[in-house]
Amino acid sequence: MTKPTKGNGNGDKSTSALFVLGYDDQQKPRGARFVDANPNLVAKAAELMDLNVYQAANGELADLAKKLPLGRLYSTGKGFVPNIRETLYSEIVAALASAPSAARGKDEDLPTVASGLPKTWDDIGPGHLVIAQESHDNGWWEAICIKRDGDMLSLRFRDYPKLPKCARHQTAVALICPEPG
Repeated sequence: MTKPTKGNGNGDKSTSALFVLGYDDQQKPRGARFVDANPNLVAKAAELMDLNVYQAANGELADLAKKLPLGRLYSTGKGFVPNIRETLYSEIVAALASAPSAARGKDEDLPTVASGLPKTWDDIGPGHLVIAQESHDNGWWEAICIKRDGDMLSLRFRDYPKLPKCARHQTAVALICPEPG
């Protein structure tokens, strides 16, 4: 086990903190900041945990990132990212919406858009467009289903593809009314 490193070993220290954000397998928000850590190691650990890496560059985002607990990188390449409060997660996601350049790493391809709209919750599959609530304060937004696992849906907000994926139960999303007839 190692503590956050002092640089990346290449003499290339980042000027701002990196942070990792997303949901775990139990659909609980996780987040941690990594100060002066090797960006490649942080990205590798985040990928292993299916989380996204961001750089806290602007004022508001940097202030919110300071509220995250410090993460740990292990010699195995894995990392430790603790659970965080849903309210903090929502605040950071809202700040990320106004700072899309904070996302690091390669862009993930969205699934091909499915033809037609799902008529029932059971019809929702990868590529379908639904309406999902981001948070109580931030309202409902169009989301694309990335993956379905039983009754649980992995979603990515359509207009904010660099925000972390979210998970919702199939009945917690709204269907878009299909054309009549």
